[in-house]
Amino acid sequence: MSYQGNRCQICTGCGKCAPAGALEERMRVITSSFCLPEKENVVREGRELAVADLGTTTIAVEWYDGSGEKRGEYVCSNPQRVFGADVISRIQAAENPMSRQQMRQSVRRVLAEGIEGFRQQGGNPEQLIVAGNTTMQYLLSGHDPVSLGTAPFAAEYLSSEKLEIGGLETVTMPGLSAFVGGDITAGILACGMDRGKEITLLVDLGTNGEMVLGNREKMLCCGTAAGPAFEGGGDIWGADMIALTARLMELGLVDDTGLLAEPYFEQGISIGGLRITQERIRQMQTAKAAICGGINALIAAYGLQDPGQVERVYLAGGFGYFLDVGAAVSLGLIPRKLEGRVKAVGNTALAGAWLFGSSFQVQERAERLCQISQILNLAECRYFESDFVDAMYLRRI
Repeated sequence: MSYQGNRCQICTGCGKCAPAGALEERMRVITSSFCLPEKENVVREGRELAVADLGTTTIAVEWYDGSGEKRGEYVCSNPQRVFGADVISRIQAAENPMSRQQMRQSVRRVLAEGIEGFRQQGGNPEQLIVAGNTTMQYLLSGHDPVSLGTAPFAAEYLSSEKLEIGGLETVTMPGLSAFVGGDITAGILACGMDRGKEITLLVDLGTNGEMVLGNREKMLCCGTAAGPAFEGGGDIWGADMIALTARLMELGLVDDTGLLAEPYFEQGISIGGLRITQERIRQMQTAKAAICGGINALIAAYGLQDPGQVERVYLAGGFGYFLDVGAAVSLGLIPRKLEGRVKAVGNTALAGAWLFGSSFQVQERAERLCQISQILNLAECRYFESDFVDAMYLRRI
């Protein structure tokens, strides 16, 4: 790899680059709701709000003053990770009532710490709006999530719920299914997908890969298990893994099956002080195939004949912000016909939660989503398994 001054040509997120604090800045961007809607949508001015993105891996809490300006933020790892890295492992852990209670208390404690920090800064939020996937919101509210992990994957508690955390009224975002939670409802609202005519695709890539395709007339949603490969905070960030793998393919060091060339197959190859191993490439391939297969399934089930009929693609979260779209297209994560239509929109869970708490009109829009949204269960899709296997190849689609 070539170097420019004291920086690698391809950033690996190792935090060693100048200026200092590059890694911390990445975490800030990943959790930042920098796509907040226009303030004219607010009809409850003067009301301070706290909003939270209750992620499987990371919890982010923000405080907004009465004019809609962000005044504080609090970010930390989800303490539930000791019970497992993904929602399935936590659903299994929750079969033990004591473990379920511990998971509930741990996230409530984190949210309360964030609220208390805002108060110490002079804040006085009137309400906390929480957006998370369905499992995370179940555990927060104290519901048994066992039905979310077994067929027919029924979700009984999808409506917005009220509880108290840190002495503050807390409201959860309404969800759409066991696979598609309040964080995606928030994302739809933040991007205005429910108000436009054009067919758009929202992709939120994290430990869980949730996607929504549609417009104000009809929306089709699905969720797929991407695993930790796209999450930030590891030794190699997900977006950088995409860029690095694409570069290795250009150099002929990785073939389209994802196999590292000799002599790197056994020990991996070192780039920027980090080691790209065969195992890491396989993890990325599996996550990429899950997302690619999900996108293809949504497009087919929606009745579109071609990916080119999707007019815009929103990539939520830090992964989308740092993603090299050209590299993603070359590996087959994103269909090539969508290359020029991709927009990074930040943390839409936080943005949509703020909008939900600030506008009665948006709360009505959230209720309407249940009427126009349909859920696609990928396990029941006829071609998803074969599409997944085909998507393991690293090539343009």
